[in-house]
Amino acid sequence: MSDAAAVSEKDRKRREFILNGKPMAVVLSISLPLILLGAFSYLSSVIDTIVVAKNDNGALSSVVMISQIKSLFTALGAGFATGGSIIVSRLIGRGDYANAKQVANTIVTMFFVFAVVVIAALEPAAEGILHLAGLTDEMAKSGLNYFRIQIISIGVSMFNSNFLGLEKARGATLNILFVNIMTMSLKLVFTVVFVAVMKMGTTMVAASTLFADLSVTTYAVINLSRKKYLFRFSLKNSRFTRDFIFPLCSLSIPVFLGKFVFSMGKVIVNSLAIGYGEDAPGALGVSNQISGSVTNITSNTEDAESSIESYNLSVGQYKRMLQIFFCTLALDLTIASIGFVILTVFSEGISMYFADGNPAKAELIEKIFSYERIGIIALGVNSAVNGLIYGIGYTKLSMVCNLSRLFVFRIPVMLVMVNCFPQIGAEALGIAMLISNVGIGLMSVGIGTFCLIRIKNHKARDNVKI
Repeated sequence: MSDAAAVSEKDRKRREFILNGKPMAVVLSISLPLILLGAFSYLSSVIDTIVVAKNDNGALSSVVMISQIKSLFTALGAGFATGGSIIVSRLIGRGDYANAKQVANTIVTMFFVFAVVVIAALEPAAEGILHLAGLTDEMAKSGLNYFRIQIISIGVSMFNSNFLGLEKARGATLNILFVNIMTMSLKLVFTVVFVAVMKMGTTMVAASTLFADLSVTTYAVINLSRKKYLFRFSLKNSRFTRDFIFPLCSLSIPVFLGKFVFSMGKVIVNSLAIGYGEDAPGALGVSNQISGSVTNITSNTEDAESSIESYNLSVGQYKRMLQIFFCTLALDLTIASIGFVILTVFSEGISMYFADGNPAKAELIEKIFSYERIGIIALGVNSAVNGLIYGIGYTKLSMVCNLSRLFVFRIPVMLVMVNCFPQIGAEALGIAMLISNVGIGLMSVGIGTFCLIRIKNHKARDNVKI
């Protein structure tokens, strides 16, 4: 039986649509489920923040800082999910389903092992990691059990993100949306019951996240065991050879390093923010979340765009790749602009709500967010460019973007503000966010122009040889 015959009619039609459907229709079809997913993910994080703030406001900064620490480690899974998705998308675009299955099986095996190793390595070092990240003794003590549960979630999330990356690679974004709606519904129920109703403490917020993550793992295991599933798992079908591992690492490691270092930078920024008082990291985290109501949504177009671009690159449809980029850019700018207007109009009320009616905390949040919100549109541009970068495999450029955003535009500004302009106070956090976000937006314009010229001149190549 040929590769094509072994593939479901649904998967074949999806490939045909991605390669030949109207560009905007393809972008919307693949992106909208992920955009809705971003909205639900944001809602989930907001619920966590609200529950913590209303049940133990003193733990808010600890929870925010621990969330940033978690992002450090989940960056590994996210990086390889991107690299794996690029490779699988190109293989499916070529119609090479046999190799696509092997790559998928290898990624699943790798990240099951990685998940176990990460959990085993981090659990004994949990308390030391919190101190190293800049948490005070009191904050580390109150957040230790929360962090221990989050460590298990880190391992589970690494596996889940790679499975979901494979789903994105085959264009099954609607499946991802449905499973995540189920997951977040479970998380909401667990959080409300354990914390808001039973008053079991903020540690159960982390437990609720873990239970929800495990539901995604269950879904993944069920699918990977199905006979008609495109990536049905077989350990014998895994392939740990140089011709696979090298291109996977070449694409994934720059993404991982960029995300890891950027997340590490957020931990550094939070440790600097403590200099403005223990409420400052929490206020910065809330400001990030308010801004994230828009930027988390636009960033979800990156994966959709990268898969579509990868499909089309694999068959040399360069003109169509340009069309896909501009359709994605138009979508991101529309979302960013509408979001900016809404958040500007309602910013004071939103800040007061997150501060649980405390005027001093609301004022602190509003001061920071009044600067941060200006960068929302710039980050919309960055999302469209990132999707293009990933799609053509220039992942080293994404690493340069993330490193620049942190070490060129954010931390230096923070250090100047803290040391040279202490009288500005916590507003310095917002100024640092503004400069870094606008700076990366302008840098993205330059990088995007370079990539578009490469594509127009047919210099971008499908150089993944598997």
